[in-house]
Amino acid sequence: LSIYNTIDGYRIPEGNRVLFLYSIMTMQGDKTLNKNFLIAAGVLLVIGFAVAVGVTLSTEPLTAGLPEGETTVTGDPLPTYAGENDDNVAIGLSAPTFSGPNENSEIIALEKNGNAKAILFLAHWCNYCQAEVPSVQEWIDTIGVPEGIDIIAVATSIDRSRGNYPPHDWLEREGWSETQIYDLDKKIGDAYGLTSFPYWVFLDNELNVKARRTGSLPQDAVGQLLVQLALESR
Repeated sequence: LSIYNTIDGYRIPEGNRVLFLYSIMTMQGDKTLNKNFLIAAGVLLVIGFAVAVGVTLSTEPLTAGLPEGETTVTGDPLPTYAGENDDNVAIGLSAPTFSGPNENSEIIALEKNGNAKAILFLAHWCNYCQAEVPSVQEWIDTIGVPEGIDIIAVATSIDRSRGNYPPHDWLEREGWSETQIYDLDKKIGDAYGLTSFPYWVFLDNELNVKARRTGSLPQDAVGQLLVQLALESR
């Protein structure tokens, strides 16, 4: 069956309207073109342009505007975070090492360097993360990072269709002073048992799990965990 549209009394097969309009205009030569034909042609051109723009936008790379570099994980993954029972599940386990790009697309690696690690997994679109970062930074600015501790922010679950994108601009606005790594394909988050945000993983200087915590922690609780981690890792 053929589907037809009608313009000024002409029956036009669907999908051939532009060719039809062009034929009519050619046949009329120097005669004054019917206003309805011009309007119809203009509408079709606008729709075509809008579709073309939509296709272009939808095919833009998901990592556009983000730091560049490969993310790697080495070692056995940690089990999924187990809530209130997590200390019984994770403490003492050897954490996998990883590497990924920082805000300047330089590859940064988690490695044994004699320091304990406090790893903070963040999502740029997470309201609790947006509150956690300035709170932690204020504590760092006021008290300072305890000796023997490396604090690492891992930006993961990055989604350019959600708010506060891109994450490195957000961390720059907040004045984040510590190491930041971009988990572009969620490899690191998956390897560390991530289930929700914010997500803290505390490792001793041998990169064994000392504790894992989720949710927005009070500033003094973060400070106590960092000081305790430093004392136990000496």
